[in-house]
Amino acid sequence: MVAEHLEDNDVLLLHLLTGDLRRFAFHSFEMGRRDVLERLLALVDLALREGTDHVRGAMTVSFVGNTEWWDPAMQPFIDTWPAGLRAEVHRQRSQNQ
Repeated sequence: MVAEHLEDNDVLLLHLLTGDLRRFAFHSFEMGRRDVLERLLALVDLALREGTDHVRGAMTVSFVGNTEWWDPAMQPFIDTWPAGLRAEVHRQRSQNQ
């Protein structure tokens, strides 16, 4: 996915790549590819916890924020997320109440 992104864009556009990862994660969820989904979510969770400010910002905005966590239909997908990602959903929900 990263190689394709670089081929299409010539440079790494982190928010765009993160959006692609989010769509791939949701597709994996819909297809029941739990193994793929768990590995991808573990990587995103790690990036959110230990990445640079820029990386954490991309995970916060382009992965968590763009998942439409306010839509109840997204909850089953969110329920598969590791604790760090779910905590970010909780943080965003509490800021929007």
